[in-house]
Amino acid sequence: MRGRKMSEVRSRWLKSYAIVLLIPIVMMSATYFQSRQVIREEIDKANSALLLQLQQELDNYIDFVGRLTEVVSLNDNVAALIRNQGELGIPERLSMVKALADFKAYNIAKRYVDHFYLYFHQGNFVLGDNSIYETDTYYDLYIRSTGLSPEEWKARLIQAQWGGFSNLYGNGGGAAGKVVYSQALPIHQNAASGATLAIELNEEQLQTSMGNIQTYNEGAIYILSSGGQLLAASANAGARDRIMETAAGIKNTAGTIAAQWGKEEMMLSYVQSERTGFTYIYALPARLYSEKAEYVRNMTVLTLALAIAAGSALSVYMARRNYHPLQRLVREVVERSKLSPQGSALTNEYRYLEEAIDQALDDNTKMNQLLENQKKTIRSSSLVRLMKGRFESGFPLEEVLPGHGIRFWPGGAAVMLFYLEDYSGFFRQDEQDEGKKRDFVHLIVTNIVEELAGQEHQGWMTEIDELLACVVNFKEGTSHEDALDSLKHLAEEARRFIGNRFHIHFTISVSSVHNTPGELAAAYQEALEAIEYRLVLGVQTIIWYDSIKHQELSYAYSMEKEQLLINYISTGDYHKAKETLDEIIGSNLSQPCISVDMIRCLMFDMCSTMMKAAIEANLERSELYKDNLQALQELMNGMTVSGMQERMTVFLGKVCGHVQERRKNNKYRLKDGALAFIAANFRDQTLNVGGISEHLGVHPSYLSRYFKEQTGDTLTDYINRYRVEQAKPLLAQNDILIKDISDEVGFYSISTFIRIFKKYEGMTPSSYRENGKTQEEP
Repeated sequence: MRGRKMSEVRSRWLKSYAIVLLIPIVMMSATYFQSRQVIREEIDKANSALLLQLQQELDNYIDFVGRLTEVVSLNDNVAALIRNQGELGIPERLSMVKALADFKAYNIAKRYVDHFYLYFHQGNFVLGDNSIYETDTYYDLYIRSTGLSPEEWKARLIQAQWGGFSNLYGNGGGAAGKVVYSQALPIHQNAASGATLAIELNEEQLQTSMGNIQTYNEGAIYILSSGGQLLAASANAGARDRIMETAAGIKNTAGTIAAQWGKEEMMLSYVQSERTGFTYIYALPARLYSEKAEYVRNMTVLTLALAIAAGSALSVYMARRNYHPLQRLVREVVERSKLSPQGSALTNEYRYLEEAIDQALDDNTKMNQLLENQKKTIRSSSLVRLMKGRFESGFPLEEVLPGHGIRFWPGGAAVMLFYLEDYSGFFRQDEQDEGKKRDFVHLIVTNIVEELAGQEHQGWMTEIDELLACVVNFKEGTSHEDALDSLKHLAEEARRFIGNRFHIHFTISVSSVHNTPGELAAAYQEALEAIEYRLVLGVQTIIWYDSIKHQELSYAYSMEKEQLLINYISTGDYHKAKETLDEIIGSNLSQPCISVDMIRCLMFDMCSTMMKAAIEANLERSELYKDNLQALQELMNGMTVSGMQERMTVFLGKVCGHVQERRKNNKYRLKDGALAFIAANFRDQTLNVGGISEHLGVHPSYLSRYFKEQTGDTLTDYINRYRVEQAKPLLAQNDILIKDISDEVGFYSISTFIRIFKKYEGMTPSSYRENGKTQEEP
């Protein structure tokens, strides 16, 4: 057994070390390929930076050329020569001399421009920056060496219109001549061209600029115009015909492309200028990229070989060296443990040690869980006894409670009660075990609240009388105000966090702050009394005992209000009935500290009123009485005032709906028809009972008696009152005369209007209008 076990363990270790050796091999291989890519990217970045530097320097050339073109075009002597070049008299020759003097000042440094000249088309002469030439003389001195014929040279100059750089003297194809900026003068879109300004860039300075940015002697720089013409190239640049073909495939404004120039693979970095459209290309043989990468590869291979040789020898040594402590450990465990090697543990030391450790940990975990459960049970029992005052007077609480994990600080304590309202959103619909669900919710709330309380002070949670209670103990030196602030923060944070994260909603009641543990019984009673106020304040609220301890032992519900509510219900006026119901409940809830018992009495009275209203309406609907009876039962079971108010509102809707159904017969439609006819014809001064009864097809005396029974007013009183109500908005408009208002609302005369208005409103129309002005003033 011993020899077999040693061979197996050592074999595993050797395999592990071999795998470990593969890691640096893979990493070095990846490093090599990454280094090759990085080297290439860095060279590309360096080339792009150099090209940008060249572009910026060329921009200086262009800026100078632009300024030079501007001053030459604005020169008065040049303008005079262009206008009068056909006849060169003394004034024109004097202008030539003055222009030459100006030209020498324009390009005195000759840093960017070699020289420039003006070719006059009609006069057929050239005005240079240092002398005046006949066209043929200038051609022989400066142009003939370029290979252009006189006719080609003149044609190219005459074709130049709106300015641009070109290889003016190039013979086409890939050959490059001097970079020349040509511009037709004068510079006006509608003016005929009379002369051409040609500005030759300083070729020597341009070559120096391109040479300064070359990092490799084998690299070459090319400058192409926006039209794809080769403008300039570095001194060592070759394959000028191939650069034109390669540049035609460039799509982006910057980047690097590969190209095959004969047998040589080339890497071309390019940048296009947004300002001029020039393309700057730096061509470099691809082999220069790989030379550095090959060096890195060779170093990588050498390092790998050394690492493998040293790692193999070290692996064998470490495998043998590390096995001896393991062998001694297994022997000691076998001697001390009750577990005998069985199955795979006979051939594998690790498996045997794992089983032995698992068994020891399982035994230890079970013991700890048992002790922890017993500790929690004893602690909860102690807290319950403490809050219910079941410790006898003189009992040594300060000595006993620490043994149960409860060590009170001298900063005072308070009790918080948690009434679970709803936690259905935390569970799936198929989970039906209410007991397990409730226990799980208790565990979540307990852990979170204890953790929140422990951030500044300390707290202990327990279950008591189907509620969750938290005893919050404040640290020493906590003032009464700070304690209340901490309780407020704890309650709000617990409600927010648990509600948002776990969809568990509850109502919290908080007792006053007490000084000693012996006063926790009083604190619990305060919190218990406060939780009763969820009936008044609603669910998912925080109720403070200090805010409800002074209770009002009466409520306001007069007989007049009750009769008014009954009347509205009997007539089916749902909106008025609901408004009265809300007013009665709201006015009582607005009383400070009204007791829960008084609220219950008010709700019972309101339910009784509902029953009376249904009886007076002669409704024989058994479901209405069942609804009212169910509301009473829910009120006794702790339904909140807001919930009870909602139920009463639904009951009102049902009763008023049944009343409205009864009013839909012909008898009730008669009143509605009369009211609608009055509303449509109140402006008619001849409106009376006879006209209304004729419209409705009934006898006038029957209509008058019926209308009086239904509304309490005679038809005449109702018409007059309706007209007065319609006149009020018109009186608020000061630009309408009272006489016009009287006619508008249907009164026969203004005196009748004034008399009727005063009868119902207690003041004349003019007084009513003045009162309206006074109320509008600040």
